[in-house]
Amino acid sequence: MFAVDPPPTEFAYFRALHDLLPEPFFHTQAFLVFFAAVAAVYWLIPRKWNLARVCWLVLASFHFYAAWSFELAFLVLATTVADYLLARWMDATDRKKRRLALMLTSVGMNLGILCYFKYKNFFLDSLNEALLKLGQPAAFHTLKVIVPFGISFYTFEAISYAVDVYRRTIKAERSLPHFLLFILFFPHLVAGPIVRAGDFLRQAHRPKRWNWLRVQAGVQFFLLGVFKKVAIADRLAMFCDPVLQEPDKYGSAAVWFAVLAYSVRIYADFSGYSDMAVGLAHLLGYRLTLNFHQPYLAVNVSDFWRRWHVSLSTWLRDYLYIPLGGNRGGAWATNRNLLLTMALGGLWHGAAWSYVIWGVLHGVFLILHRQFRGWTETKPMWAKVLESWPGTAARVAVTFGCVTFAWIFFRPDLAGSLAVLHRMFVHGSGLPLPLSNTSLLVTVGVVFVGMLLWRSGAFQWVWTRLHPTLAGAGYAVCLTASMLLAPPDGKGFIYFTF
Repeated sequence: MFAVDPPPTEFAYFRALHDLLPEPFFHTQAFLVFFAAVAAVYWLIPRKWNLARVCWLVLASFHFYAAWSFELAFLVLATTVADYLLARWMDATDRKKRRLALMLTSVGMNLGILCYFKYKNFFLDSLNEALLKLGQPAAFHTLKVIVPFGISFYTFEAISYAVDVYRRTIKAERSLPHFLLFILFFPHLVAGPIVRAGDFLRQAHRPKRWNWLRVQAGVQFFLLGVFKKVAIADRLAMFCDPVLQEPDKYGSAAVWFAVLAYSVRIYADFSGYSDMAVGLAHLLGYRLTLNFHQPYLAVNVSDFWRRWHVSLSTWLRDYLYIPLGGNRGGAWATNRNLLLTMALGGLWHGAAWSYVIWGVLHGVFLILHRQFRGWTETKPMWAKVLESWPGTAARVAVTFGCVTFAWIFFRPDLAGSLAVLHRMFVHGSGLPLPLSNTSLLVTVGVVFVGMLLWRSGAFQWVWTRLHPTLAGAGYAVCLTASMLLAPPDGKGFIYFTF
């Protein structure tokens, strides 16, 4: 369990109110009390009063976001209302130029706010560094700006909504409370999954019935997410964080192990959050996108992106890659579009050149995969070898190695990433891992065995045939293991910074 200090505020009233609000994290006692109260009131409201239920969830979601910053919660609320009005006006006119202007206004507003909070200092710092390298004094002053939680996620949701209304893929939502819930729904507000308006708004308009099977699914997803986050991701942080922060103090072998731990930690951390979000939504009668499908069992990088952060990869495909031209302009244009899409996807993750490098690396991997796939299509013998069991295992290993290598740059500190890279490939002696190598390998092994069991369907086959008593015992064991394996000091969610 952990806490993050809220940003300072000048208003004593807001400071006092903050003490009454839950922390914006799912696995804290404060949040669980908050969610229990929200869910109890939600289900006590009669089913025929669906609008009242929606309004209650909107209030609860605003309350949840205000736990971190009351002022920024009003900013999210104001931009959401503006997006609602712009879409209504867009839907009310058939004049193409006016519709385009309204769509660009909505997209520009959201991108402008995102750039101000997330990228302004990044670009100013880059300009100052360029001036210093040219022998000129720094001419731009950076600002102390607090980045709102989840701004990248709800910005993408608002943009996709404006574009879909413009394309007439969906009609503009007429109910403001329903649209507010689409953006502010607290299970996905701060770190996704990125939801599409057409899917979520249909669910919001549909009155919900209490369903014990859905409750069971929600609890199962939530406990699985807690286990991933607390028992795996936070424990792996104990292996990798000290090493990645000061790689020069550790031996090359320790740095290699730390990079492995970091790779698995990112998966357990983000998929754990996503599972908790999906579980909480189920407990309120909503279905969110499953964001991960055993990504480290992918047989190539293209397959990896069909399994990793699915809501983001499909968003980038539909609203960036395809509008750029997709694969319609020949090999050179396709490779350009892949590289540009992944570079911008990297920049979306964080305002640092290291994230851009991470995105470019994935773009290069995707291009190389396309070239290799084209080559194998002319070599039937090689295609058969690659499709065999040893060939598939080799492809999974190579893909995991490429993805893990790219994760080295998935940190805001480019100099630190380069230091890690140098220590990995230039042998040096130093301290061993903070904890035993065996413990790390066992933890990583548990993750991969779990993915294999789920991929094969063995886990689902056994679980659906368990007696309810045994299933309940399984939930209890999962929760107990999470509490026992949790490190003394919890870690924040990695994707909360995006």
